[in-house]
Parts: sequence; C-alpha cells; structure tokens
Amino acid sequence: MTTTEMPVAYGELTNTCTCTVHDEETDTFTDSSVCFGTCYEDELYFFGECLNDFLSQSDTFRVSGIRLWNREVGGVFQARTVSEFVRAITVDSEWILRYRVFSDRVEFSLSHHDAPTGSASLVVPVFESDDE
Repeated sequence: MTTTEMPVAYGELTNTCTCTVHDEETDTFTDSSVCFGTCYEDELYFFGECLNDFLSQSDTFRVSGIRLWNREVGGVFQARTVSEFVRAITVDSEWILRYRVFSDRVEFSLSHHDAPTGSASLVVPVFESDDE
C-alpha cells in the first residue's frame, strides 16, 4: 500500500540572482525576465518560513545524497538558523536548490557545476535518542 504525502512547502532557492517563476500546472521553474537584485534574500526568507516547524524539532540534522563530481556525500550538522541550514547542505559555488519540505524531512535536489542535473538528497532531524 502506498500513500502520497503532500509536502508542507516546496520551492527553489538559488545563490545567484536568476529569478525564476514556478508554473504550478507543470511543476517546473522557468527564468523570469524581471529581477530586482534581492532574489536570494527573498528566497532565503521564504525558505526559512517553510522550515520554521522543521527546524524547531532539533538543532542537529543528518544530510545524505549530496552529489559531488565523483561521489555522494553526507553527514551530521548543526543549524539553528536557515542560513546555517543552507550553508550545510550546499556547496561553495553557484547552485540551485529545489526543495520539498515535509513535517519530518526535507527532500532536495542541488544542482551545481559538479552535478548539473542535481541530486536526490535528504535531510532529517537527529534526536538524542537516535543511535549514531
């Protein structure tokens, strides 16, 4: 039996000022012809609003499936703010993060120069009772 769980929120975040528009019918993002130079800050704010409940569960998280040139990486990180969270799950270059926030996890695809087609990545909270 399979169930289809709907995300609490979804969207796209990029650390460049390439503004995008979401087409709900096709669930795709396309470049917008209008950019006011505050795209990252606005997108980061919206992502933070989407993450509020998720981030309140723990300050420690486990990420998996971040694709680099010749491997996938993951690990455990601490984040108390959305900026710390984004810094932990992205790379030090230009990137596009497409995300779906659920109550118990964040699924995302990170596209960058080493992984232009993105990744199938996952973040879950780590609780004190979790075994390492």
